[in-house]
Parts: sequence; structure tokens; C-alpha cells
Amino acid sequence: MELMKNIKFLFAFAIITFATTLNAQTFTYDFSTDSEGWSGDFADYPITDSVSYELEFIRTTLPSPLNTSKYALKITGNNHSDDLFMFIKRKISGLLPNTTYQLLFNVEFASNAPTNASGVGGAPGEGVVMKVGATTIEPLKIIEASDYYRMNIDKGDQMNTGADMDIIGHVGVSDTTTVFTLINRNNTTHLFTITTDANGELWVCIGTESAFEATTTLYYNQITLTFTNTTGLNDVNRTKNDIEIYPNPTSELIILKISPTLIGQTFNIFDQVGKEILAGTLTTEISNIVVSNLPKGMYLIQVGEEQKQSYKLIKK
Repeated sequence: MELMKNIKFLFAFAIITFATTLNAQTFTYDFSTDSEGWSGDFADYPITDSVSYELEFIRTTLPSPLNTSKYALKITGNNHSDDLFMFIKRKISGLLPNTTYQLLFNVEFASNAPTNASGVGGAPGEGVVMKVGATTIEPLKIIEASDYYRMNIDKGDQMNTGADMDIIGHVGVSDTTTVFTLINRNNTTHLFTITTDANGELWVCIGTESAFEATTTLYYNQITLTFTNTTGLNDVNRTKNDIEIYPNPTSELIILKISPTLIGQTFNIFDQVGKEILAGTLTTEISNIVVSNLPKGMYLIQVGEEQKQSYKLIKK
């Protein structure tokens, strides 16, 4: 038997804090060093009248009386259109390819909007709702025939949810609020379901939809995203007649036996956080893959390109 050719190691270095359980992966961003891959933008306003909307997105320090040495993402706008959408977004990589996850958003931000207060067009607190969601395409503003900037994803109109975003609350703090205060919004009661693309990637989007026709200013202080694999590694150890993987568990190597129709297909091995550890091309019906240098634990093997088949591998 011929030793597997073209095996490569891929090492990834994350600039974010992450923690992992068997089927969950958590990313936390506090913007202490930079914007950490997040960017901001605006939609639902006329392309000819952006100046009067006083739109701004910037990484800066929190306002007084909060910790003015702590950095956050500031986004602000003066709503004249009755539904100004102010959003931040980020591309997420390192998840399992073509895998369905339940996504928990935990968003801590500073707001100075009171609750149960009257305002122009709507309330400054309850009239501005926060939406979260995820897509496999990048959320972008586009120009519609009406000469308005609109979103290319279905975020839902005003106070309604859309196919790509859910409402998780409003920006109001309390009835007596007069200064910026840190508050939290999350979707623990209705997790968002999303399937990654073939590269194990997706985009997340957090934004506010405003019926309050005046200025809203928010500071995103910390964002935590938890992705839970809804199938889990224990459920993807499917048996296929045209593929055999043995011994499993193993400590030294695995033998990957395939049907002749699969010669030329690729294989990939992922660790528990979805990072690719080994990859190669299957050039014969029987291949030896050395895994002795891998840490003990559970891995996922995927065979094929368009029609992927997934298997659980246990390294002793």
C-alpha cells in the first residue's frame, strides 16, 4: 500500500478569543486592540440626502460616565426616513463546512435611550429595535429604483423580523435614563439557525431599525457569538458502502478504502473547532493516512468535494 501523497498541514492563528466544547464554538470580541474584523454601515435612507442623516461608524472609547479608557464600536445616525437601519457585520470562518448551527448572540452595548418616553415619530427606546442574524452572503446596502439604499438580505421591515434577521429587543435602558448605560440583549429564547457554506464560513449582522425620527447613538462594547452544531460529531459517523475507514479509534494511522469511482476526490480532516488539520487527494483505492502526530481527541473526516461524506474519527 502506498503512503498518502500531498498531505498538508494548515495552521490557523485567531486574533479573537474563542472557547470550544464538543459541538459548540464561541467567539468573543471586545474591541480592545482594533475593530477585530467588524465594519459598520447604514441603509434605508435616500442616496441624495446622507449628510443630514449625520451617519458615523468609528472605533472609539466609551462615553462618560462609563470607562472612558475602554474601546467600543460607535454607530450613530439621525433618522429622517422612519426606518433608518444602522448595522455592523463580520465574516466568520473556521466552522465546519455545509453544517447547520444554532447561533446565540449576546450583545452588550451602551445606550442613553429612556423607556416609556415620547419622541418624534416614535419612542427613543422602544421605537428602536435591535436585530441579529446570519447569512452566507455578505450583508450589503444596495441602491433601489426608488434611489434609496436598501439591504441585500431580508432583515424585515421596521418592527418586523425577516428571513435573515430576528428581533432581540430594543435600545431603551430604563424610565429614568439620562446618561449612557451598558445593557445586554440576546436571543437565548429563540436561537438563530444557519448553515455554513462549503468553506465553513458565514456572515453575521447586528443592527437597529428605527421608528424614532431623531438621533440614536450606540456603543457596541462586547459581542459574543456561540455556534452549536445541531448534528454534532456523534451524529455524522455515517456508514457508506463505497467508503471504509479503519481502525477507528486509532493511534497511528487510518486506512481509507474507497470505491474506484471516488479516485481523484479529496479528503479533509477537521478538529473539534472546525479547523482543517489534514487534507489530500485520494489517488488509489486504499490509502494509509498517518495521524500519529495528532493530539488525542475527536476529529471529523470529510470525503468528496460536491457530495461530501462525513465520518467521526477518534485519535487515541
